[in-house]
Amino acid sequence: MFTLYKKELAYYLNNSIGYIVIILFAIFANFLYVKDIFVVGSASMRPFFNILPWLLMVFVPALCMRSIAEEKRTNTIELLLTLPVSETQVVLAKYLALLTLTGVSFVLTMGLPVSLFFLTKSNLSNLYIPEILVGYVGSILIASAFISLSLFFSSKTKNQVVAFLSSAVILFFLIIFSSDFASSVLPKALQDRLNYLSPVYHLQNFIKGLVDLRSLFYFLSFTVAFLFMTIIELEKRE
Repeated sequence: MFTLYKKELAYYLNNSIGYIVIILFAIFANFLYVKDIFVVGSASMRPFFNILPWLLMVFVPALCMRSIAEEKRTNTIELLLTLPVSETQVVLAKYLALLTLTGVSFVLTMGLPVSLFFLTKSNLSNLYIPEILVGYVGSILIASAFISLSLFFSSKTKNQVVAFLSSAVILFFLIIFSSDFASSVLPKALQDRLNYLSPVYHLQNFIKGLVDLRSLFYFLSFTVAFLFMTIIELEKRE
């Protein structure tokens, strides 16, 4: 599986599309957060973590859309699965490679808390480092969930655009389940249930610096469920 992982990682690192997507993510993430510092006057990393799901809604499907769809279109998936590897190993190798690339994109945003630390060093509003670290843990977890979902939709089609749009639309609805818009148009009883299904709802605990076991279980269950469905989808090939 490690060989497959390196192969997947090498594809993105040897291809301009991987660098383009990662750099664009870092640019937008840094720009939107810097806007909050100087325009809104925010001296906290919470605004950054709050906008992150919306960026990942586009970034992750764009990164994942070719992962299986393109291999199905070119029939290389059939060749790959004739090797002495299982569907589980193929899916996990792709998932780990994509998670690694997402982690790299998060590293490119680490200059934000460092800059903010020096900006607030002279007053009493110093950053609380553990809160930021837990926030990044939550960001990795939500990215992991988004990757597993995007991989599943990539396995359902041979068209990369269809894979991208399907993933982005589903993620959009999952995000707005916990938005003010949903609470304003839906009955409270229904909104409360849908709110719990939203990854953003569970991310809020991590943004506050709290490691909630229920939210941790949600993200792990979400990821495992979609990876499992992706494996089943590959096993259904004729």
